[in-house]
Amino acid sequence: MNFKPWIPKISGLFFSLFITFFSFGQAETFPLKFQESSFDFGVFGELGGLVYHQFEFINTSKDTIWVLDAKPECHCTTGEFPKTGVAPNGKGNIKVTYDPKGRPWDFESGVLVSVKGRKDPLGLKIKGKTIGGAETIRFAPAEYLQKFQYNEKSIEGEEAEFKKFVNSLVPLLEKHKEIKIQIESSASHVPTKTFSDNGELTKQRAKAAREKVLDILAGWKADLSRVVFLDDLTLVQGPAYTADYKKHMAKYLPYQYVKIRVF
Repeated sequence: MNFKPWIPKISGLFFSLFITFFSFGQAETFPLKFQESSFDFGVFGELGGLVYHQFEFINTSKDTIWVLDAKPECHCTTGEFPKTGVAPNGKGNIKVTYDPKGRPWDFESGVLVSVKGRKDPLGLKIKGKTIGGAETIRFAPAEYLQKFQYNEKSIEGEEAEFKKFVNSLVPLLEKHKEIKIQIESSASHVPTKTFSDNGELTKQRAKAAREKVLDILAGWKADLSRVVFLDDLTLVQGPAYTADYKKHMAKYLPYQYVKIRVF
């Protein structure tokens, strides 16, 4: 989904000038490039506690960048930012927290990110809906599927879709007392030359997936005590091997995967 930059409210004669600059200049020249400029928390209970989202960025300029502030739009929102300089190509995040207590309605808020050397800030937006008097509503189950080639076992931590999937778990850990994760790993009956047998291969795929999930969550300083891993489902399945892998690999490949379910 593509998000349009959030434009803060400005009155007076400078409004049209601000619109022109923000729309056509800032998105291209702001030294910190964000993966997203808006985040939707969805529906959750008013009494479920604080929720937050971390907007990840990379410094695309040739200079070290200092973030001066992440100024919230209202007192219901707070913004946290790196207190040290961000080197060229360095990464960081702006943490935007929302307090839903006493606010049982649809909301839109955000922060203005200011950096040293620039007069004009960049807006990050959050939105959602809180249900009055309710604890946090459980989320719909989510699932990620990684397919493998022969003998592969590791999900790449920087693989875009996998990283996006794990990042989406961070706000869930704030909304809920716990999230449950079950990993299903599979290997075909094609003999492995790297592992002792296919049972070991599928176990290593599950182990590697768990480690990658925890690594990314730890990078966000998420509360890992809220993450509950159920017993892995480690499978060896598919058609019997008839020494025809190279000729008929398509019939074996569907059974080389890791599936991660969150509920």
